[in-house]
Amino acid sequence: MEVIVHRGTHQIGGCVTEIKSKKGTRIVIDIGSNLPSMRDDEEYEKTEIDLAGLTNYEKPLFDAVLVTHYHGDHIGLFNKILPEIPIYIGEISKEIFKRVQTRLVEIKKAPKEDLEIIKRFITFRIPNEFYIKDIKIKPIEVDHSAFNAHMFLIECDGKRLLHTGDFRLHGQRGKAVIPALERYIGKVDCLICEGTTLSREKESTNTEWDLQEQAKQIFKDNKSTFVLCSSTNIDRIAAIHKAAIECNRLFVVCDRYQLDLLMYIDKVARSDYYKFNGKMRVYGKDDVLELMKKMGFVMLVRANYISKHALKEFPENKFIYSQWLNYLNKENTRYKYLQDFVPKDYVFLHTSGHADRESIVKVCETVRPKKIIPIHSEKPEEFMNLRIRQLWNKNSRRWRNNWDLIRKSLI
Repeated sequence: MEVIVHRGTHQIGGCVTEIKSKKGTRIVIDIGSNLPSMRDDEEYEKTEIDLAGLTNYEKPLFDAVLVTHYHGDHIGLFNKILPEIPIYIGEISKEIFKRVQTRLVEIKKAPKEDLEIIKRFITFRIPNEFYIKDIKIKPIEVDHSAFNAHMFLIECDGKRLLHTGDFRLHGQRGKAVIPALERYIGKVDCLICEGTTLSREKESTNTEWDLQEQAKQIFKDNKSTFVLCSSTNIDRIAAIHKAAIECNRLFVVCDRYQLDLLMYIDKVARSDYYKFNGKMRVYGKDDVLELMKKMGFVMLVRANYISKHALKEFPENKFIYSQWLNYLNKENTRYKYLQDFVPKDYVFLHTSGHADRESIVKVCETVRPKKIIPIHSEKPEEFMNLRIRQLWNKNSRRWRNNWDLIRKSLI
């Protein structure tokens, strides 16, 4: 088995990893666009990736693309893939992504042709395995700020490789990740592991339950609360919803797009935690405005016209900002529209969608890889500072170096 990390060994997002079998089967895991830079760096901002037989050429040379989840830095270049190459994604992920792209088409930020490409996506469900020629793939659902995110166990040529995608252990589904790895994965020859937070040591690793309790207290103390978070961060929205209902506050969304997305999650989610049970209202109707004034409310907002109107309608409010804090960094001019929208006296209530150091160690010690290939990290060398029990060399009494930053690696 040959592994080639075309992009992602020294950056967060935009990862593209190729796996090739001895028989010549070639697959790619994730085809993400680069995340917007925190600096004016035109070279970094380029999102194109040019691979012969994948994004260009007369004849396709790849057999499939696997997508771990629907975030743009993992799926953003889907429309660059040659049409003959199938794209595989989780069933729920496809539906969420389709709704997001439909919204972008409506506001003229994406071409209509993208929706036709999404229709061709091939879906899978856990725990079903599937094959791409001689490569066996087993998806494992994990906890992340994207709903229905997956790790992939890749088996071919007598070797076993686990690609983590993005994951964490401190969300609603976090407790199930390690037991799933123990039951369905076991020991692997190679681990391709994300390390996003290794360069973000100061970020909070509060659990989603912690945030829910903090939100509940804020809702009790304030009759009118606005919450800015990603429209697809289902765990965060579910926590906000539960806290609002427990405080007898009306739960309001800013448009039909958000309502449709949450109604879909309510329909397909296995856990009652993600059941909204019709306890949602859409801002704008007279009866909703009257209920908001009477009961008090918690409203999900985005930096759009509807949300700005609501803020003016209820000037006496508490505003919760629940996204990555660096989006509000004044040096990040790309997000000036967000900086102008968020009031100065906001309350920061957020936690990372990525694994902290302890969680990365737990995954490594669970699957006991012979080799680790860090991706999705600005400081991949920090993997060397993780004290993983399986890497302890008793003879030399030193930590063994089994991590690999080489772009091309044989497993």
